[in-house]
Amino acid sequence: MPPPSSSLTVKANNGRLHVLITPVDIYPAFDPATTNPPPQHIQYNGIWDTGATNTVINKKVADDLNLKPISMTLVRHAKGEEMSNVYLVNIMLPNKVGFQNVRVTEGLLSGADVLIGMDIINRGDFAITHRDGKTTFSFRIPSTGHIDFVEEHKNQQQVFAGPKIGRNDPCPCKSGKKYKKCCGKFT
Repeated sequence: MPPPSSSLTVKANNGRLHVLITPVDIYPAFDPATTNPPPQHIQYNGIWDTGATNTVINKKVADDLNLKPISMTLVRHAKGEEMSNVYLVNIMLPNKVGFQNVRVTEGLLSGADVLIGMDIINRGDFAITHRDGKTTFSFRIPSTGHIDFVEEHKNQQQVFAGPKIGRNDPCPCKSGKKYKKCCGKFT
């Protein structure tokens, strides 16, 4: 049986979204099947960043939830390299899109307390569209298909173009004449 599907969508009320931010509930790691009620959790703002390899929390999140490091890792960033604490957490995004036992790194963040990195984004389908001057960001797990705008564009062109008509084929206007002697002589 396939895992249950979950999804979330964020729409800009007025125009473009310049930063993708969603609420993020962070829990100390636990097994939802055996832990009832779940442990204390706190909701934070999370920035989605396709340029980040892993998910990051700031020191405030670690302190608020009294998280204990499970290891340390070398982190590379714009200011160089440093060793940082690694924690194990559960993450709940809007619309009950959840992840268990996520390894998160402690780091300095600006504008949010959590950074959702590619370790989360790669688990599902991630899309951003900008139609009629309004940004829509959508995410679903598990992945249910490929999003390929080039292939979609090719398919649309084939639908609009219709089948190719040869010069000696009967004219599609049903005149009974060859295409080259009827509608084809005007093209």
